Amino acid sequence: MFLGAALDPPKRVDVELLSGIDLEANEGDRIAILGRNGAGKSTLLRVINGVYQPTSGKVTINGSCQALLNMSLGFNAEATVRENIFLRGTAMRLKASSLRDHIEPILHFAGLQEKSSHRLRTLSAGQKMRLGFAISTSVQHDIILMDEWVGAGDSDFMAKAKARMQSRVGGSKIVILASHSVGLLRDICNKGIVLEQGRIIHAGDIASSLQRYHSLMASVRAHDGDATEADQHVYGCAETIVFDGGVIRIRGWMTSTDGHAPKGLALEIGGIRYRPNELVRVDRQDVMRHFGLSEPRCGFTASFPSPDNIDSLQALGDGLRVLGGSTSETANVALRLAPAISTALHTEA
Repeated sequence: MFLGAALDPPKRVDVELLSGIDLEANEGDRIAILGRNGAGKSTLLRVINGVYQPTSGKVTINGSCQALLNMSLGFNAEATVRENIFLRGTAMRLKASSLRDHIEPILHFAGLQEKSSHRLRTLSAGQKMRLGFAISTSVQHDIILMDEWVGAGDSDFMAKAKARMQSRVGGSKIVILASHSVGLLRDICNKGIVLEQGRIIHAGDIASSLQRYHSLMASVRAHDGDATEADQHVYGCAETIVFDGGVIRIRGWMTSTDGHAPKGLALEIGGIRYRPNELVRVDRQDVMRHFGLSEPRCGFTASFPSPDNIDSLQALGDGLRVLGGSTSETANVALRLAPAISTALHTEA
């Protein structure tokens, strides 16, 4: 090891992470940053937030800005939870006088009232995440920068976190969001930019940006082969579920964030997994246009064997999930259920 260190010492190499970035955001803009891993999305957000200073050029921000990039920024493991609220708030450039009014609401939102005097290192990873999220979203800002949608804790806390994020996004003048969740970007954003190797290769409305992104990913996939992470970024919707003489028939659509149509589908009922008897891919021009996909065959119709004594949605309750993925064996991402299906599942027989 020492000989290797002597003969091959580490070398510092300057790498250009972003180049030729020209971006303007105005009130009402909800901008999606699209690009594959390593394209420079997180770096751009950190430059906008002032974490990194640009080597050339300048960044001008008018208004208060909050970046949800690192939930543990400013934390000290040896300080108490209450003290860390001040530390984190100071890192967010908030005044100590205003933080005093936010301490109790933050502790209540994070569910940490009884641990306010405990040292931070005694908290679990989930509790630290909840605390960081509660502090970061305690104040409404003019501009919000987000790197992926924030996930923080159990289902009950996630419901509160989602509601707060929707409120903060709705109350902000400008939102800039980098995410692999195309469905989320389509719902929130009205504009988009596509980054590739640190350069903006497209800027426009969200539909054209998604289309350009999917075209980029299709070319990458053609060059490198099928995506290996398709299961991690599958999204879609089961639109109808019908029981037909011992067979469950499902119609819907699903795709992945790179615009590639996954080939796997599975049905889970009461924790038991079923493979489809038949799976047919169909063209869905409406879904293709909405998400800017590169191929229309994202729809599907499928049939599954029905469990004994189950002949209606009402008999299933919360025990049904439709799963998508690259194969039926590895499908593990729950597709959204259409409102009519969700209502039927929660209606007593």
